[in-house]
Amino acid sequence: MSNDRIYNIRDAIYGFVTFDEQEKEIINHPVFQRLRRIKQLSLTDMIYPGATHTRFEHSIGVMQMVTDMFESVVRKPNGLLKSILALDENGIKRVRKRLRLAALLHDIGHAPFSHAGEETMQLLPEDHYRYDGTDKKKRYDHEDYSIAIIKEFFSDIIQGHPINNNYNITVDEITALLGDHSVKPKMLTLFCKDFISGQLDADRADYLLRDSLHMGISYGLYDRNRLVSCMTIGRDEFENPVLAIEEGGWHIAESLVIARYQMFSQVYFHKTRRIYDFHVSKATKEILKKYGFENGYPAPTSKDNLQEYINFDDWFMQGAMNNSLGGVHGNIILKREHYRCAHQSSDIPTNADEAKILEIINDLNQEDYYIDEATATWYKVEKDIMICPKDDGFVYQLSIKSNIVRSMIGNPRLKRLYVKKECLQ
Repeated sequence: MSNDRIYNIRDAIYGFVTFDEQEKEIINHPVFQRLRRIKQLSLTDMIYPGATHTRFEHSIGVMQMVTDMFESVVRKPNGLLKSILALDENGIKRVRKRLRLAALLHDIGHAPFSHAGEETMQLLPEDHYRYDGTDKKKRYDHEDYSIAIIKEFFSDIIQGHPINNNYNITVDEITALLGDHSVKPKMLTLFCKDFISGQLDADRADYLLRDSLHMGISYGLYDRNRLVSCMTIGRDEFENPVLAIEEGGWHIAESLVIARYQMFSQVYFHKTRRIYDFHVSKATKEILKKYGFENGYPAPTSKDNLQEYINFDDWFMQGAMNNSLGGVHGNIILKREHYRCAHQSSDIPTNADEAKILEIINDLNQEDYYIDEATATWYKVEKDIMICPKDDGFVYQLSIKSNIVRSMIGNPRLKRLYVKKECLQ
């Protein structure tokens, strides 16, 4: 079979997504097919019945989104890809392929129930702590599993597929874009990471649209065509290349930030959606204990552990709950008898909020309530979206241009008290 064959599949966002033989082999791999059995938004379909879409379709969508973004940058006439990054036509094709593979595999390590499952991952060894810019990591996360899984299960397809004769891409070049700290980053890697993990990345651009579509809401919608067409490459004060938005299109960058804010405030922080994350975490811990994993999912430190880990997916966990292995919280999920919200604070909890919570829990047993603190950074100044004037290519921050974005720099800490249904007065 010819290695230059191109395949097309339909997608709800892009119409069609195209991929080649190598990418098809990755998609058909059993470890990638596992993503069909992991819902993008955990149990959000308990509130929004249409939210049954999966990490599988999202991962394929991110590959198409990053391709569209990079193609837009390539078409820009400023010549910075050649002058700063020294990329000729072959180099540009190699970067495009590298971005596509990283985008396709960026979520390969997700646990059952997506982010809700990360509370069940093991604590990191003390010497494994990595500084992430705000706090030290306490547990393994899905990125750690993604990097390990790519190295253990996809090396042959990435490096050994005949198509790679045209690119000579290594596995380390893929994992470096996903946060692999064992790989020393180069200038090109740092530039490419902006497409995969940043405030203007393909992952965020896809999930806002995809989540909105499946839930039947408009909070996360923005003008995708405008966003893609305005993407360009600029220079920071050190002459390093950075992904940016053309100055004439800065409003589309602002709208992306607003869309994310609305999705968090209206959907991801929804009071019922949040409490199901708690029940999922508790039920998952019970199930893992019954299968001999007292400390949580097996750590991503060996191929055997990874093989054990990928045996778990939403279907497995749901089946375990159906067989009464999820304990009290598994039964709560099955019967939809979730804890109810007894008190909700303002975005920043006040002394009055704290006093009210203490008053309510005073006569309750510890297992009768749960205190949830939902936090998110609407906009990270240290990862500011960059705006690029057309004249000299030197960028400046969106937070300088947009009053709305500047007002989102603070971190909300929405606090809620949940109690058992029968404990409500």
